[in-house]
Amino acid sequence: MNFTLTVAKNGIKKLLSEKWKLVMFLVIPLMMGGLFSLISGSSGQPKPVGILLITDNDDSLLSQLLVGGFNQGPMAEMFISKEVTHDKAQTIMDKGNASVWLEIEKGFAQNYLDGKSTTVKLVKNPSQTILPQIAETAVNLMADGGHYIQLLFSKELKQFNSLLNGKEVSDAQMALMSVQLKHTFSSLENQLFPPQIKATKKTTEVKKQSGKSFIHLMFPGILFMSLLFSSQGMALEFWNDKTQGISRRLLSSPTGLNKYMNGKLLTSVFVYILLAAVIGTLGLLLLELKLINIIVIIAWLMLSGLVLGSMMLFISLLMPTEKSANVVTSAMVFPLMMLGGSFFPFEAMPKWMVAIGQYLPNGYMLQSFNQWFIKDQALSVLTVPLLIAIAFILIMWFINKSLLPKFVRAV
Repeated sequence: MNFTLTVAKNGIKKLLSEKWKLVMFLVIPLMMGGLFSLISGSSGQPKPVGILLITDNDDSLLSQLLVGGFNQGPMAEMFISKEVTHDKAQTIMDKGNASVWLEIEKGFAQNYLDGKSTTVKLVKNPSQTILPQIAETAVNLMADGGHYIQLLFSKELKQFNSLLNGKEVSDAQMALMSVQLKHTFSSLENQLFPPQIKATKKTTEVKKQSGKSFIHLMFPGILFMSLLFSSQGMALEFWNDKTQGISRRLLSSPTGLNKYMNGKLLTSVFVYILLAAVIGTLGLLLLELKLINIIVIIAWLMLSGLVLGSMMLFISLLMPTEKSANVVTSAMVFPLMMLGGSFFPFEAMPKWMVAIGQYLPNGYMLQSFNQWFIKDQALSVLTVPLLIAIAFILIMWFINKSLLPKFVRAV
């Protein structure tokens, strides 16, 4: 036991003397998480924003109402509207510096009120897909709504046009307009009420959405990303010691290699706890997590780190050279991060990727952790994954123990 602790102490001292290694375990995940946070925005949800050019050649009340539809509600959050002349809009679109160009022809309001056809031109940027399609859908909806209003109130619109043009309208004509409107609404009421389809109210229990921000969903992935990098680094330490002849000298002792491996595992536990404490503290400050949550996070990250570290050690011990061990484990890290939910939350991943990732060691531990951390389920939800993780660690310990002597003897 004393030798195990000695190995662990020496391993920790070596890591602290090589601070760059610990820093890299932290910097890469935090840098990626920061980039994702910047992309997702302050609200945590990415929103597309485009430039909408408007050329209003009519400059009438109706044309302003049409343009105003893009300056209200969700449309105002997705488009920055700019009123420009025809020539300037053409130049901007040719350079591809705008998403959509909306041009309203002169005489738009007059033609519409007179029941004549009118034109609204919409030019889309071919290099963009989502925003131009949204703008086209919005214009089509406005056009359909205007068409039905024109069909239902054609007479009233003509009389209303006279008012707009400043023509004198007699009291009899105003009264006739009121009667016509009343008859039109009455006719619509007879067709719409009572409705042909009867709606029945059904109360269903809907689970309350957690409303977690994107960075909150990414937080567990950042933790496991640091675990993957650190577990790979700790597994390669066995090759470093072999190159220096440290582990070979332990072959003469019957239990020397076992104590050596246990000491290395204790060093790994120190690294996992340190990483979880640092990143957990950032979560405490940025996400306003409770202190008890940090304790659970540290404990779960220590357990998950041992799972991943055991797996990485198994791969390293099977490799014939240090270079091949480095290449193979490095090649494993990024697919594991991609499929295991470290790059993107499971909720944002395609179903086929989730089906694969949830059965990977890091994916299983991360998804189990998310049941408690993201979905706010009871802590007892981690009981079964805890038992499976302990069983996995014990099995891998016996396997790695049997592989270690052959690994040390190999030239």
